[in-house]
Amino acid sequence: MKTKNLFLLSASSLFLFSCANIARGLVTPNQCKECAVISLTTGDTIQKFQGCGSSNVRIYEDAAVFAYEHGCDATVVCRTWKLDEGE
Repeated sequence: MKTKNLFLLSASSLFLFSCANIARGLVTPNQCKECAVISLTTGDTIQKFQGCGSSNVRIYEDAAVFAYEHGCDATVVCRTWKLDEGE
């Protein structure tokens, strides 16, 4: 019984995550996000994460995990913008 419940929970989570990506791509295809992991000591950018449309769903979370793995000396700064129709 536990295995069946675990399978249903896993399948539901995967389905909802996939739907979030598809919905983001359909609703806001021109919406872009860039998150930078910045060193608090030097102010230098350590890593940038960027995506538009459906590929910007977990940009902040990915940057936050990278900053956490880098240590206490990092912070995440994000900005969003919208692409013009011609781009």
